[in-house]
Amino acid sequence: MKIAIPEYEGRVSPVFDACQKVLVFETDGGGVATAVGSEDWSYLPPAVRANRLREAGIEVLLCGGISGWLARLVEAMGIRLIPWLAGDVDQVVDAFIAGRLPQRSFAMPGSWGKGWGWRFRRRGMPRKRR
Repeated sequence: MKIAIPEYEGRVSPVFDACQKVLVFETDGGGVATAVGSEDWSYLPPAVRANRLREAGIEVLLCGGISGWLARLVEAMGIRLIPWLAGDVDQVVDAFIAGRLPQRSFAMPGSWGKGWGWRFRRRGMPRKRR
């Protein structure tokens, strides 16, 4: 599985629409993700970013904030979207591989709570039981 994550100084970039760099990871099916490349997106306008993900064979996009129209476009391309994340890129990728997302420690400030859970349930992810 190929995973993309926008990066800024080792952390998840806060806004996918304006990110400058995207890292690509590939999983081996055994719970290990390996970085397989990075792309400079500083020249890439938001309107073509979803197409670029599809061309690269990305199956999952882990990101921070993303505009509604771009989120819908990414999902329409068949790419699983997990937005509103923050933190160290490697830790976020490891949490995803381990099935620990959503998790409060990786939520963007102000996004956890009712809205956070709604975003994940809307995308078909199971609701966490308390």
